Amino acid sequence: MKYWVMAACVWLGAALGVVSPVRADSSAAKLTPVGEHLVVEVKPDRIVLMEIQQSGKRLVAVGERGFALLSDDGGQHWKAVSTPVTRTLTGVAFRDDKVGVAVGHGGKMVRTENGGDSWSEVKVSEIGVESFLGVTYLGGDHFIAYGAFGNYFDSADAGRTWTKRMVVGDDFDRHISQVVRVDDSLLMVAESGTIARSEDDGTTWETIDSPYQGSFFGALRLKDGALLIYGMRGNVYRSADAGETWTKVPIDTTSSLMGGVQFADGRVLLVGNSGLLAVSHDDGQTLELHWSPDGQGFSSAVEAAGNVILVGETGVTKLDPAWLADRKSAAR
Repeated sequence: MKYWVMAACVWLGAALGVVSPVRADSSAAKLTPVGEHLVVEVKPDRIVLMEIQQSGKRLVAVGERGFALLSDDGGQHWKAVSTPVTRTLTGVAFRDDKVGVAVGHGGKMVRTENGGDSWSEVKVSEIGVESFLGVTYLGGDHFIAYGAFGNYFDSADAGRTWTKRMVVGDDFDRHISQVVRVDDSLLMVAESGTIARSEDDGTTWETIDSPYQGSFFGALRLKDGALLIYGMRGNVYRSADAGETWTKVPIDTTSSLMGGVQFADGRVLLVGNSGLLAVSHDDGQTLELHWSPDGQGFSSAVEAAGNVILVGETGVTKLDPAWLADRKSAAR
């Protein structure tokens, strides 16, 4: 995940005219007692969602007011689950189909051991009230969580306890947007054009010369080994040598790019503000533009059960991948 969520989530997206949106409105949520339990009833029309991940066959999306949305049928149907926190959840990651961690504003963190059916709060006192902007699973029981003002935390016990780590240097205070695994190393992207690499799973970091001084919001490792990094004002860069050098990918927009996914057939999709959908058929070397007609954006995407599932301001949007393959580029 991204530091822009600290101000507001109003830039996030709307559904395409050719897709079927399924949305939930946390502002309309009602808790109904059933025996000793509370059932969350959520109207399916409005909720801001920040990230979606796959946990086994289940899809889990997280967003505003601490809600998680779950689907067990590839995004056809969804149920809303409340967590013990009420702040926006900005990121989620899973170890397997059961154990996962979600993080969010105000230093909030929650953890599940049953695939998202229920969540417990994890206290991380050292972050105070600063925001977590993302969480990444690295393997084994190793998770990392990161966010505003250089905050970076490490867990070796599947998210039960966390230790604060220094990254880049003592005075590093840039908002960390995302950390991804690249073979045996980690790649970090952050604000102010910050790119850093760790060869020891986050114990030490070195900065990489950046091709852009604005903020990066995400990174994607492609199947051919190439890297894409993307962020503010339509800036996308590609590296074929593990980040040693970067080439700017032309894209005719100044809208910011917020998330990305590579499909099973190799196509790449980057999503962002103003309903931006940028598709590549050549491993990120070129991008063609499509737009949501509503002009609002998306934050994250996954491929599941033959569909692309997008999340954003209007909740969940299900997109047939063939639609992107058939569309002509429509830059604006």
